[in-house]
Amino acid sequence: MTLPTGEMWEAMRRAEIGWTLYRQDRAVNELEERVAALLGKQAGLFVPTCGMANLLGLMTLGERGTQAVLESNSHIIASEEWGITSIAGLYPRLVSGTRGVMYPVELQEAIMGAPRTPTHQSKTSLVCLENTHNFAGGTVLTASETDSLAQVAHQYGASVYLDGARLWNAAAALKTPAHELLENVDAVGVSLNKGLCAPFGALFCGAYETIAAARLNARRIGAASVHKAGIFAAAALVAFDTMLDRLDLDNQRARRLAKRLADYIEIDMTTVQTNIVFADVAQHNISSQEFAARLETLGVLVYARPGSRVRFVTHRMIGDDEVERAVHAVRKVCEE
Repeated sequence: MTLPTGEMWEAMRRAEIGWTLYRQDRAVNELEERVAALLGKQAGLFVPTCGMANLLGLMTLGERGTQAVLESNSHIIASEEWGITSIAGLYPRLVSGTRGVMYPVELQEAIMGAPRTPTHQSKTSLVCLENTHNFAGGTVLTASETDSLAQVAHQYGASVYLDGARLWNAAAALKTPAHELLENVDAVGVSLNKGLCAPFGALFCGAYETIAAARLNARRIGAASVHKAGIFAAAALVAFDTMLDRLDLDNQRARRLAKRLADYIEIDMTTVQTNIVFADVAQHNISSQEFAARLETLGVLVYARPGSRVRFVTHRMIGDDEVERAVHAVRKVCEE
């Protein structure tokens, strides 16, 4: 729901277009290099969506026919139509985390417990992490937690990919530079939309050889040549100049929103760590879909999960007045 800023629109209008496939678009090249440097990686690849970056991570770092270990509610499993199996050819091994975070000992058990027969031991080629973790409520992975999990993965010869669609919000919440959250991660995907408010795109970043292989995989899935990508890259460059330092405001407003909403609907405050607030409305004998529909009539949009959970997200276009409006709307629906 975030719109580009006026400065982003101006940058898009001024953008000089080059042929992205042959590395002739200066804005795309600058964006790839700049974001890779911010993340402490050697190179980057511009792609249309973070879901596609995730798929490239699976295809590029995973080995077809082997096992990949993921947290059981990770976005890759819950929202990406199991491209992990149908396209990447990986067998997913799911581990239930605590607020989205796997424990190293459980990760080790999942790797050691790969399917086996008397004559065959399956290999684990990939471990996937997520920061922030969407369905756990926008919870964060600290640098030490990431390093502990990566150490286990690398000990058994597996690569580590991190779905970092909202990594910038995690960095803001932890007051930690993004690259420090990724020191032992082999590749990462980050969104340019969401809190950054750029209109389109994502970056897949990793080592030179990883990005070279990802470019080939991008061609295989039709994502190697995003025409007029320089228009979008120009806006994203502005986003990195202007948006990173304000993300903690979104995190703070989410916390304030959650505290106010907790008077009317059930919220686990331990999960409210960034700009996402998950609430359960079961106590009001109403489904999440009906609750969301009633809020929409009052001018408040939320995302309804199956059952009774609804998701609120704060961003640049949600200020203090909008927080108050959401609280009043929720109170009215609950009172009805």
